[in-house]
Amino acid sequence: MRTTVGYTHANKVAALPTAVCVLRAQACCCRTTNGAPLAMSDIVGTAAAALAINQTALLLAMDSSDSDSDDGSYVANEESESDDEIEEPAAPERARSAAELIAALEDAPDEEIRAMMREARPLRRGPLDELPGDLRNAFVRRISDLQAWSGNRGTIAVFSLCELLVCVREEGFAVFDILCLDEHVVLVSVLAGVVTLYAYDRHVLEASMERHGRLTLGTAERVELNPDIVPVIEEQLFTSTQDQFREEKALSYARYFEPDDNGCWQVPWLPLADGSFRHDRAEQLVTSAVSLLYGQEEQEHLMRAMESVFSGDMSVLFRLKALENLYTTDIQEHGPFRLHANAVSPPGALRRGRNWARRKHLVLLRALESRGPRRATTRTPLARFLCRICPEPQFRDIIGRL
Repeated sequence: MRTTVGYTHANKVAALPTAVCVLRAQACCCRTTNGAPLAMSDIVGTAAAALAINQTALLLAMDSSDSDSDDGSYVANEESESDDEIEEPAAPERARSAAELIAALEDAPDEEIRAMMREARPLRRGPLDELPGDLRNAFVRRISDLQAWSGNRGTIAVFSLCELLVCVREEGFAVFDILCLDEHVVLVSVLAGVVTLYAYDRHVLEASMERHGRLTLGTAERVELNPDIVPVIEEQLFTSTQDQFREEKALSYARYFEPDDNGCWQVPWLPLADGSFRHDRAEQLVTSAVSLLYGQEEQEHLMRAMESVFSGDMSVLFRLKALENLYTTDIQEHGPFRLHANAVSPPGALRRGRNWARRKHLVLLRALESRGPRRATTRTPLARFLCRICPEPQFRDIIGRL
């Protein structure tokens, strides 16, 4: 049996086998335009502008056009961060009550939330070691949701998503979900007890769907992998060895889905177009799809069916088939997911919008200046150099780096 599970902020509980309840929830020219030599003041201003351009170009060369960030870099570790290496606040001398923890959670720093969850262990009650309802809700409120670009699917309940990952991993199920960014599709995968994020180039997925109608090659009798459909990067998600309960593990997973102040997903592990990383990279979530949930028996059945038509790594084909299924599944009245995502925001549209916002005033100033004098006012040496003095090829090159 394959189960589809939709999650938004308003969704509550999806029943899983074994009574597990799961909340779901990016060289200048020194003459004027008439050929006359520049005055000394103009030369000084031009030289200063050229120096500024060179410095700007060096900085821009280190950047990529698909990021909003302005500084810093991120070096990806070969292994994900271990919670045991993080120094957490010491436990208080006196155990706090549920009411005291709820009050403290209102303004506690983010780095103390997980330690406070562990502090609440003595407050768990019942055969399932459940937290008091008010205290649990207070912890959930501290986990910010991701805001999607699309309207009707505009919120991803991060804590509910992470709790789902914990539950299906413990029960041995397989679950897949996709989160669509501006130029990437991130597949959230729980398979064989491993939780992983696979980022695929959205342009490549679209090209494959347009050309082949699917993400794999071959025939019904012999399936082949498409060499173009490979993850840009893989990021494995870890919990801490100190985590004992479901909510504690969910908080550990929630670190991988943290939003910034604008609700954008912080993805420092996702490389830029030039292959570099930025520690402050954040991407706007375009939309998301429903989940695919496979029980253990169905996993075995699908693996046996794939063995007869494929001789490679079954987990790779399993993952690609799940991605293909999610990418083409109907989203209620919106039609196939890929068409819905393209209608909300085509691949690269958000990046092009950011780039135009940075470039348009200089492009417009230069266009006005080219129509004759006094059409535009350039108040800074940089704008004067770009709009009046800089040759067209150099202007295009500089603007292209903004």
